[in-house]
Amino acid sequence: MLIATIPVVVLMSVRIFRDVEAREARMWSDLERTARATAQSVERELGSSIDALAILGRTTLLSGEDTRAFEQALRTGPRLRPNWSGIFLADARGKLLFDSMVSPGGDAAASGPSLREVPEILRLRTDSAPMVSGLVRQGNGNRYATAVAVPLVDKGVLRYVIGAWVDIAPWQDLLQKSVPPDGGFLTLVDRERRILARTRFQDHFVGRTLPAGLIGQAEAGQARVVREDPGGIEPVYHAWQVVPTSGWTVLVGVPAAPLDTAMRQALVTTIGGALLCVVLGLYFAFLAARHLVGPLGRLAAGNPPRYDGYIAVREVATLREALNAAHERDVQARLRLQATANEFETLFNSSPTGLAFAHDPQCREVTCNPAMDRLFGVKGGVAPRVEVLHQGLPLDVKLHPLRRAAASGAPVPPMELEIVVEGGRRRHALAQAVPLLDARGEPRGAIAAYVDITDRVYSDAQLVSANRRLRESQHLVDLAQEAGHVGYFHYHFAAKALNWTQGQASLFGLDSEASVPRARTFRYWGRRIERRDRQRLEQTLRRVFAGGQEKETVEYRVVLPDGAIRWLSTRVLVLYGPDRRPDQMIGVTVDMTEEKRAQSERARLAALERAARLEAEAASKAKDEFLAMLGHELRNPLSAIAAAIEVLERVPGDDDIAANARSIVARQTRHLARMMDDLLDVGRVIAGKVLLVRRPIDLGVLARRVAATLDVTGEARGHSLRLELGQQAWVDADATRLEQVITNLVTNAIKYTPPGSELTLSVAGEGDEAVLRVRDNGPGIPASLLPHIFDLFVQGERTPDRRAGGLGIGLTLARRLVELHGGRVSVNSSADGTVFEVRLPAIEAPANEPQPAVSDRPSRRHLVLVEDNEDALSGLRAALELDGHSVLAACDGPSGLKAVLETRPDAAIVDIGLPGMTGLELARRSRAAGYTGLMIALSGYGREPDVERALACGFDHHLVKPVDALALQRLLAEA
Repeated sequence: MLIATIPVVVLMSVRIFRDVEAREARMWSDLERTARATAQSVERELGSSIDALAILGRTTLLSGEDTRAFEQALRTGPRLRPNWSGIFLADARGKLLFDSMVSPGGDAAASGPSLREVPEILRLRTDSAPMVSGLVRQGNGNRYATAVAVPLVDKGVLRYVIGAWVDIAPWQDLLQKSVPPDGGFLTLVDRERRILARTRFQDHFVGRTLPAGLIGQAEAGQARVVREDPGGIEPVYHAWQVVPTSGWTVLVGVPAAPLDTAMRQALVTTIGGALLCVVLGLYFAFLAARHLVGPLGRLAAGNPPRYDGYIAVREVATLREALNAAHERDVQARLRLQATANEFETLFNSSPTGLAFAHDPQCREVTCNPAMDRLFGVKGGVAPRVEVLHQGLPLDVKLHPLRRAAASGAPVPPMELEIVVEGGRRRHALAQAVPLLDARGEPRGAIAAYVDITDRVYSDAQLVSANRRLRESQHLVDLAQEAGHVGYFHYHFAAKALNWTQGQASLFGLDSEASVPRARTFRYWGRRIERRDRQRLEQTLRRVFAGGQEKETVEYRVVLPDGAIRWLSTRVLVLYGPDRRPDQMIGVTVDMTEEKRAQSERARLAALERAARLEAEAASKAKDEFLAMLGHELRNPLSAIAAAIEVLERVPGDDDIAANARSIVARQTRHLARMMDDLLDVGRVIAGKVLLVRRPIDLGVLARRVAATLDVTGEARGHSLRLELGQQAWVDADATRLEQVITNLVTNAIKYTPPGSELTLSVAGEGDEAVLRVRDNGPGIPASLLPHIFDLFVQGERTPDRRAGGLGIGLTLARRLVELHGGRVSVNSSADGTVFEVRLPAIEAPANEPQPAVSDRPSRRHLVLVEDNEDALSGLRAALELDGHSVLAACDGPSGLKAVLETRPDAAIVDIGLPGMTGLELARRSRAAGYTGLMIALSGYGREPDVERALACGFDHHLVKPVDALALQRLLAEA
């Protein structure tokens, strides 16, 4: 019974202890796995910040961006990364250029963390590796932050250090997301073992330093799991993992009490059971045969199990022999396995082929030999950024041979890969992988082999390139000798590959694009050719290919990037394959721009010469016609005026004949004045020197005013002028200029309409336009003349009585003035009459704006008239006195100034050209002496600069000689 009891007790005790140890080992493994996963998360987060800072610095600062503009963009723009609380920039000497945590002019100590608390920043001046700081106090409070900084190196020289402030809140969130073990917690500490974040009691622990004992065990590497007994807080077990980039440490802790309690319970249970079994077994032990217990005890204690004494029990003896044989087999198997492992390890480490062994289907743990590390640029256990290409395109990580074989359980056949290591050259490798299967046939890992074929690929490429250049160079040299060594190209039809010389690229304006892959296609080059020439070039090449022609020369234009046009001439040589299809095309191109330009210039000069000759002939003819017409038009009113004056000299002044003569003089004088005004105005309009004084005005009021003026002057005599004024039509316009337009249109209709005819002047509003129409029932305008009716100096056929006289500028002036107001004028003519239509943009009627009224007779004024021409002085003085004004006359500048200052008249009418003192100087001195009355300038010059100069000297208005009596009356009435 004792023999049966003791093994049971022993096995039970061993089983209990092993279960406890297994639970403890699983807990240690879970703690270490959690610490390792959390450390990887911290490493990825730091790496993302470092990559973002490096990209931000290279794309802005190293590309020429101004640091002030960069700072302004960071301060006003959105936050670049959610976990960044601020960005700072320092120069190569470590001087802070700006910190977005500190407002301009603000207190850095109160606003955020300071670089003075980050001594690691100075290391970046000599070390080009990124920097991650420890815990930094933020401002004057109890908030903390960490710093991540990256050096910006340009051509081997440190230019700037750019960094970001990371608040501890993101690290706290990261620990919370890492899912600590049940009842446990996670802690993140910096290089100085200060706590950065903690999932439990973070407010109590953040900023504190780990206990010295725990730090010592962790730094000495004594254990991956250590026990901490902080005073006043329950003991905990810690597993720790170092973050490589920053030197920070991730600690995973669980309370020690539950584990210790389980150990104690297991120990008490084991001891109690053992004591009970021993007590019971001792009673029966003496009854058992020593021959059975002794040998079994010796066999159980031996390692290897050896007992050379006599064994009475046959089963025990057989057991001894079996144990001895099994031990010998186990020793031999271990020796063979160790030898195989040593051989595999030697082969694995010394093989020139890159080998990688995945220990699990997800490839979370991979072992690589030195050849594989060299192929992927791994140095000191640090792996750089690597991009793997297959057939020129990036290969997804899931499609890498090792991952494919481990995940699918199927072998991956050899495939050629291109490995691009950051900071290193491109390498080519032939990779394949086979899966490792477990007993159930499921994949448990994989082995991949990478053979470096870089030298072979480069050698093959160089050999192919050399052979191709050797074959092509002979053809290119021949064509270069024929065409003058300007630029040449070579095109393969099957591969659609285009090669060219630098001269050819320059001719097409591709100096900056020659290295772009898409520029190495014939279609891309064809888009540079002008569209019409491209079609003609394609047709020529199709004809050459269809006929099997070997050589051809084509000329075409290309559009350069700056929009310039360049003429090129290309001589091509076409090589055909056995099937008589085009195989290659070699060409040489010559720049013909200067030659074409010279041809165009010669043609242009010839055309200009012909056009100038025709224009000179037309101008000479127009000049002769205009002078003849001007002479005739001036003779008519002058003849009428001379005849009227002769009549006035022969008859009494109160006779009806004298009154008619005076009417003739007045009418012809106004005709001469209007003719001169039109000549001056049309010149100013054509030169673009007319200044419009716009204000809201009713177009119907202007039409009524023109009709009244024509009735007073007698110009509409013999015609019936009917007004059709419907609703108000308001426009924003210069009233004087629009009145001039209406007058010209109506007088034109009067000229070309027989006496007794009816004329209609209508105004209406149509939509968003104000429309004015002048309709007559004359013979109409000839169809040949209608398209040119608004051209300068164009007139209809004159009647024998010369009543339709004029200079041919009234309609031209009317059209230009209407266009200046943003409107348009048109004409419609038939045998029933002619209609001129003016359309102007309409506006809303102003609220209660009174219309200016002109009294029939001005009130009496005291005037000073200064004029050096005696006849003009006498005539104008008489006219003013007839209107009831008292006039004091002066014939020179000094006497006129004296009269103005002594009498202080209501208005002063002053000629500009005076002896002794000009009218301009008189106006300046009068205004300087305090004279505030109305001053009107008289001048034979009516250009815009003349008017502006008079107004600048102090005049209120400017009138052109001969003076319009009605205009002068209106001005005096407003005085």
